[in-house]
Amino acid sequence: MSVWWRRRLAAVVMGGLAIALGVPVAAAAAPSTASATAAYVVSDTSGGGSSAAAADVSAVGGAVVSSVDALGAVSATLSSSQVAALGSNPSVVVTPDVAISAEDASTPTTSRAPAAVFPQQTGATQLWSQGDTGSGVNVAVVDTGIDNLPDFAGRLVGGVDLTGEGNPFQDDYGHGTFVAGLIAGSGASSNGAYVGEAPGAGLVSVKVAGANGQTDLATLLAGIGWVIQNHVALHIGVLNISFGVVPFESTVVNPLDQAVEAAWRSGLVVVTAAGNAGPFNGTILSPGDDPLVITAGALDDQGSTSSSGDTMTTFSSVGPTDPDGWFKPDLVTSGRSVVSLRAPGSTVDQQFPTARIGTGNFVGSGTSFSAAITSGAAALLLETNHGLSPDGVKARLLLGAAPGPVGSPFVDGHGELNLPGALATGPGNSVHLSSVSPSGATAWGQTVSLFQTWLDSSWNPANYYGNGSAWNGSAWNGSAWNGSAWNGTPWNGTSWNGTSWNGTSWNGTSW
Repeated sequence: MSVWWRRRLAAVVMGGLAIALGVPVAAAAAPSTASATAAYVVSDTSGGGSSAAAADVSAVGGAVVSSVDALGAVSATLSSSQVAALGSNPSVVVTPDVAISAEDASTPTTSRAPAAVFPQQTGATQLWSQGDTGSGVNVAVVDTGIDNLPDFAGRLVGGVDLTGEGNPFQDDYGHGTFVAGLIAGSGASSNGAYVGEAPGAGLVSVKVAGANGQTDLATLLAGIGWVIQNHVALHIGVLNISFGVVPFESTVVNPLDQAVEAAWRSGLVVVTAAGNAGPFNGTILSPGDDPLVITAGALDDQGSTSSSGDTMTTFSSVGPTDPDGWFKPDLVTSGRSVVSLRAPGSTVDQQFPTARIGTGNFVGSGTSFSAAITSGAAALLLETNHGLSPDGVKARLLLGAAPGPVGSPFVDGHGELNLPGALATGPGNSVHLSSVSPSGATAWGQTVSLFQTWLDSSWNPANYYGNGSAWNGSAWNGSAWNGSAWNGTPWNGTSWNGTSWNGTSWNGTSW
């Protein structure tokens, strides 16, 4: 274990979640006494899957709580002595479930009138005029639930509540409804003033956090797994994940990244938020650090339908990814002072009354909302061509992006979300990426020039920005989840990337 890893762990335990998969077992945080137990995730890289991991846990006297067969992992409670005993097996990886800490809300410094110009800026209105509104495409929103509002009439096509509160169509926190409105709001609550990117798309509510905005790793993984299991029956084409946590290890072993990769390989376009930890390098959050998914950063559209005056927000997370060194974000779109739907009486509605716009809308800032707009754009593309694969959707969006405000692959990626440009790229010639590694990986898009470094179907090291550390190899193979809950400590609602709820600008790293 390197000294760098120790420093990184200390920093994140104070302010966020430490997901430390792939580290030596001896490095895992353990209970303070030999008899006390804590929750861990245990995997066995020898090829025996979750059965082998369960056997490893049982062999040292630990208790298996549940398993995720697709990842070859189990949830377990272990004492410090049992963790140490597992350390004698080099194929065993133990991950402590460390709680996320709440961060203080940042103080706004400037303000401007909120606007909803993103449909014009992204070119969505051009597709609407051609009759393409996302109809026939359903978007799964893994979030805090979605209120059953007039904007969604007839288009809440399914859902599940994994919080125990009982209703996926009741958002007691307020974030999920806001995200869903940006994806597919019809404008009914505002007489057409504030419309989502794909106002004809259907929505599937996957509620993983309740009124306090808290969830845990187990529930998040179960939510993504539920979408994988049900996406065919519910005709889900896009999966929106507007949250993120600080990554600790390569995407090859990070369970959140492996979950979104399983979703991608099942045929789902996965869109994630870059995070709100900018403007410093290496701040992309997981699962937005995964090379397969579409990662959206946030720009300030200045309330104008023209992109000529766009600037990057200071909060949008910046690449390269840490520790892997991938270029991220993939693209950027509106994320400051955007207007969407209000969830009346919800936590954020009560905490931020100045963010209300009229009676039915709300204003907020964050890469959560950039991801939501991008998910809506993906739904529009899928309506124009239901045969597009996730790789094909990503290829079109990146190839068709307009020049960004900065022009840096670490800041604004390929540029600004631009649907007319995406349509103009044609079908492309993309191939499916079945594994990811800095050496010898097959590029997801043969014809996609990612900063001139993805060439044909081979990997060019110029696209890998890291410390040269070797990856040990085998990606976990996941195509189905059993949905069983893991026993984890709660994450605080501030980890959800809805950065600011009062209509003013962002000046920090938490909302």
